[in-house]
Amino acid sequence: MSVIDAIGLVGTLLTTIGFAQSNLPDASPRGASIRVKVGLQNTTSSDYGGRIAKIQAYDSNNAKIGDLSPGADIQSGDIADYTFDQQSPGTQSQYISFLGTNGGICLSWIVLKNLDGAADAAWTGDVGYKCGHAWNWGREVAGRDSNGQPYKPFCTWIDADHTDNIDTGAIKIDFLAYGEKLKDTISQDTACSKTIFAKDAVEIDGVPSKKTRRAISKDRPQWMTDRLLVSSFPSDNATMLCQSETSYGPDAIGSDGYYCNMATRELFPLCEMHNVEGCINIDKDNKVVTKRSLVAKRSTDLHYRSYTQVDHLDVNEVD
Repeated sequence: MSVIDAIGLVGTLLTTIGFAQSNLPDASPRGASIRVKVGLQNTTSSDYGGRIAKIQAYDSNNAKIGDLSPGADIQSGDIADYTFDQQSPGTQSQYISFLGTNGGICLSWIVLKNLDGAADAAWTGDVGYKCGHAWNWGREVAGRDSNGQPYKPFCTWIDADHTDNIDTGAIKIDFLAYGEKLKDTISQDTACSKTIFAKDAVEIDGVPSKKTRRAISKDRPQWMTDRLLVSSFPSDNATMLCQSETSYGPDAIGSDGYYCNMATRELFPLCEMHNVEGCINIDKDNKVVTKRSLVAKRSTDLHYRSYTQVDHLDVNEVD
């Protein structure tokens, strides 16, 4: 698999990962191209759901050279490609901003490809996670880590009106920092200062220069409450998700054998791995979670939660 160097999380550190070149968009004679990969999104809302309101491109002097407004939603786990109609198509884009709409969308990765191919770069949702912004598990593999294992980044939430209680309405990314200057970004520990996480979904005039962080609300919209994530992917750890101050999303069962109630931040072991009082079982067909309790000195499974949707990520499907 052909790869380019990109930024990603290995263990607890942001470092270089092998990002699959197949994730890059095709070059266009019109100007720079962008590919956006979505993790989770609100597919049941009546608002804009997974649509990005506006994408803006800036050159190395932070002068705007492209502006587009996507006309369609991006479905959960899907990609969308966009191309800027630049007056001078060969001018390289360095800074790209993304303005959210009134529906939360979780961005797994964003890839920039300039016409001359000289500044191809990728940003991953691991940056948002590591820099203290709302995040959740991603959906699909982006490449390989240094050990040759499948690499699946987290996704970072943006939402214009914050009705989904998400702290970021827009982001502006310095792709040079995550591409050509990636080694400097990692060695100098400046990854968090190379993306602006703006509260409001408005045009961001400045360039990324300092780390920002805001509190994450734990209140969740109904669609999120009704969904359960189940993953066997090694990096999808329910204990880590539950204990993080900035994680945000549906309840989840991770590869570590634990179930996280994201509303209460309670962790329960799976009975199939830890057969103890308080462990939980999941009926995947009926979308029901039960909790083992002692009733009249007898162990019994009592109803705990019901869901309308259960999303599965099987490591065997992505390896």
